[in-house]
Amino acid sequence: MQENESRDTMTLLGARASRWARYAAANVNRGDAIAALLFLLATTAFSVVSVRMMGSQAGLSFYGLLRLLNGGDLQGAMGGQGAGIYALLWLLAMVGPLLPSLLPHRAARLGYFAPLALWGIAIAGVASQVREFMGASRQLAGFMGSSRGSRNMAQDMAGALWDSLSFGFGFYLSLAIMVGFTLRGIAAWRRRA
Repeated sequence: MQENESRDTMTLLGARASRWARYAAANVNRGDAIAALLFLLATTAFSVVSVRMMGSQAGLSFYGLLRLLNGGDLQGAMGGQGAGIYALLWLLAMVGPLLPSLLPHRAARLGYFAPLALWGIAIAGVASQVREFMGASRQLAGFMGSSRGSRNMAQDMAGALWDSLSFGFGFYLSLAIMVGFTLRGIAAWRRRA
């Protein structure tokens, strides 16, 4: 008896999901869908930042950077550790720009700003990590003595790290799409209807 009920429930859920998928495919703005797909590729498949260390170069995608922010460990980020709450924010940034064409509410237009929010949160997280690194460098310099040479060594370490960074194609593509969605969101928000 219970097996039949669960099978009926699954059939009902499948039918509703299929109906919703057809509705979404028929009503989603094609330009927004293509841009969201490109944003997905820009944040997962392409490198956002590359770091040169000891003769080799390691690249991180935007999603990899979110993993790094979540765990604070470069090896874990490259090895596939989870992104935690950042994964949910990333998913909202992928789906958010599609909401205005699927939902009739004016508030759905805020979905265009989801990629901007993700970028803002990522930049704040990176800034926090940089502050921590600089604090650790100063602490190391203080541990070695408060001499001018040890402070210069800490600044040189930070400078060498910065010089070893370069931005990849994923950075520029995701930035351009985020700006495009933001401009589209501003224009959509100004409309009265």
